Amino acid sequence: MNSMLTAAVFCIVCCVLLKTISSESPGIKAVCAIAAACIVMMRFLDSFYSISNTLNELFDSAGIDEEYLKIIFKSLGICYVTQIGCDVCRDCGENALASQLELAGKAALLIVSLPLFSAAADIIRSLLLI
Repeated sequence: MNSMLTAAVFCIVCCVLLKTISSESPGIKAVCAIAAACIVMMRFLDSFYSISNTLNELFDSAGIDEEYLKIIFKSLGICYVTQIGCDVCRDCGENALASQLELAGKAALLIVSLPLFSAAADIIRSLLLI
């Protein structure tokens, strides 16, 4: 809870500072916004490590292949990178570019999840043969 409060205060302070420099230098504003987003993301990387360990233990105890856990984390990474990229594009006034990035992110998610679709098809095929 305390770390979330710290992150919220940091983001609010950054927004106020960015608002003051936005009219003078939009380019510097975009760079500062990206830097602030990276700082917040780096702050919470430890949380992702503990989540990764917990999910790994759950998958091991359930006997689920580790490859599926990798797919989940790749998908999560694609979602975060796409969201941050789209937000930056929209902040810079490039809505068309943000829409194209969203489309690319969706395609990347589909490509990463193809092994899951293949596994689901195998399960359905084996159930139909019984």
